[in-house]
Parts: sequence; C-alpha cells; structure tokens
Amino acid sequence: MKRILCILMFLPFVFASCVDEDETLGMDLVDENDKFEVGIYDRISMNAIFFKEDSLVTLNYRYNTLGEYSDSKFGAVKSSLFTQITLSTPSAAFNTYDNIDSVILTLAYAGGFSEDTMLSGKQMRLNIYELSEEIDSTKKYSFDNVACSSLPIYSNNIQIDYNSDVIIESDTLDPHLRVKIEGEFFEKIKNFGGSNDDFVSQFKGLKFELTKLDSRGLMAYIDMEATASCITVYYTQGGTHQKYLIKIPTSGNRFMHYDYDFTSSDISSLSNNDTIDGNDLIYLGNMGISLAKININDFKEDWLSTVNQGNEENDVSINSAILEFPVSDLSQINNPSFTSRILCYRKAVVNQDTALVLIHDAQTASRRKAFFGFESYSQRTEQHNQACTN
Repeated sequence: MKRILCILMFLPFVFASCVDEDETLGMDLVDENDKFEVGIYDRISMNAIFFKEDSLVTLNYRYNTLGEYSDSKFGAVKSSLFTQITLSTPSAAFNTYDNIDSVILTLAYAGGFSEDTMLSGKQMRLNIYELSEEIDSTKKYSFDNVACSSLPIYSNNIQIDYNSDVIIESDTLDPHLRVKIEGEFFEKIKNFGGSNDDFVSQFKGLKFELTKLDSRGLMAYIDMEATASCITVYYTQGGTHQKYLIKIPTSGNRFMHYDYDFTSSDISSLSNNDTIDGNDLIYLGNMGISLAKININDFKEDWLSTVNQGNEENDVSINSAILEFPVSDLSQINNPSFTSRILCYRKAVVNQDTALVLIHDAQTASRRKAFFGFESYSQRTEQHNQACTN
C-alpha cells in the first residue's frame, strides 16, 4: 500500500474516435443502411470533492504498512500493526528444553517509502507491546484498537533498511527487521508448555509501533505471510542446537491501525470538515488519508439529448473514453514508490445496499506524458460510460 504523494488537477472525460482525413473516402462503396457517424463528445460536466476515508478495512492483508511519515501536503500518518501469534505445531513444551538460547523476532520487508530514495536506511523507534485482550473478528477497521500492556516487551532505536540483505554469520538473508526479545516475554515463552489453544490464550498477540526520529520518518512495507515473519526460539536439547517457529497465522486476526494529523498541511481543513471542494485540485492519499468523489449525474441526460438526438434508448457506441488526471506536484515523480495507478469505483445499489464497485476497465491506468504536456494518469473507462448511457 503505497503513499500517494501527488496533487491532481482535474480534467473531464474525453471521448475520442479515429477519423480519416477525408471523411467521404470510400463512402460511395458502403450501403446507405450500413453507414454510421463517428464523432467526439467532450461536454461532460463534473463536480469533485475529496474526503478522509472513515471505514477503511485493514484486516488480514498480506502486505502491511508499519511506520510514520510526514510532509507539508498531507500531514502525518502513522501505521501500527496488531497481530495474533500461534504455535507451528499442535503443542509445544518450551519448559522442558535443556536451555533456551535466544528468542528472535523478525518481519520480512516488502519495500518501503521515504522522501529520499538514495537513503540506505533510517533510524526509527521500534516499540513492541504484548496485547492484553484478544483480537476478535470485529477488529477490522483502521480506527480499531486493542488493549495492550503499558510497558513494551521491546523498545529501542533501530536501523530500518528495507533495501539491503541481512548478513548472519555466513548466511545472506533477504531484507528484514530483526530484534532480540528479552525480559518478561522471554521468560514467559521459556516457561510455557501446552497446546496451541493454551498458547493463544496466554499470548493474545502483539502490537508493533514504528515512530520517526526526524521530521519526515518513513513507511516500511511488511510481508506478514513470508516465512521470515515469525518468532524463532533457539534452544539446546540433548546437546543439539535447534529452533522452533512461533508463527503469524495467515488465517488468524491481524489488522493495521492508522492515526492522522493534518495540522499545518495543505489539507488541514480535513481535521474539521467532512469534505473539501476538489474542482480545482484533488489531493489523493492512500492509507485512508483521502479519497475523491466525482459526480457526473448529468452525463446520461445530456448524452441522450445531444448525441442520441433525444431518443430514449441509446444506439450510439462509445469507441474510446479516457479519464485523464494530470499530476500537479512532480516533486516525487521519480521516486520508485510513487503511485503506480489509481483505482476508480462506481456507486451501485446491491441488494438494496449502496456499494462501491470497481470499474474493471480503469484498472489498467498508467502514468504517462499527457497530450497537454504534464505527467498524468490515464484511465480507459469506455465500458463504464457505455453502461451509463444505456
């Protein structure tokens, strides 16, 4: 889930078709009944607003954001992780091991975002807390929270480097966050013996919090389903060094919690207002920062009265429809983590409930140099617009 660091200038839909330079060439060879007209329609009137997402589901995503990032345009956003942990076998008896050497917690990186792509890493404050209540199935939104212990089981400044391999003795491992767990949590694992149900009852889960130590911070992307995302118990039994994995379950409960601070940002009024006018500039930020709504309610009526010449049933086919979003702020345009695409949804009534349905032909949106000279996101929407006219 990548942070969108762009401001979008808004342009209307453009409907375009290919037209020969000589529109009459070969027309005398076509039967009169088979002829059709080709034209351009660019009259769509639209109104736009943008607003903060208030019911963002973050439950059980494979890729999670962890960190804190701040800039002058979107303000600050902070993402914390809550997750269950389970045994990798039906039961375990750590309390029977000859000796537990260490407990190592690792989270596999899947990339990240910072303002400087040349940075090899950055110091951040990592806090890990043990949960004091279970994560039930109702905890699925970015505003949800779960009670945890007041004191962290781990708290330290660490180097976050999601681009570099990790060297452990003679082994070279993929980039990951790696910390050693000690103290009361270590002792709690050391003294455990029982079934997985017993383990889940005693170890209700963990909260991960990564906070910035400078003015900007960074956001790390975590692959929660990678084999490297786990807790490894290194122990000695019968004179042999062995290890046991405590897993982050793929079918368990985990979610991301987001906190926002729009103070002193370009969209500071989102702190007090539900929506902001977007007819001039649209601010799009993921992680629930802001969404945009475009109203084209007058499109069908105008289409039928002008293009379709007043006929109630549409008999005109849309050959090509392009939704163009020029990017106004290009300061981060060359950042590899800059937004790769924008998704479009339409409002639909499903079983008497209002829902957002993905416009599938708009998924292939790509960033390109637009005909008016700016970098832009161009999305084909002919299927959606054709459906609107029928």
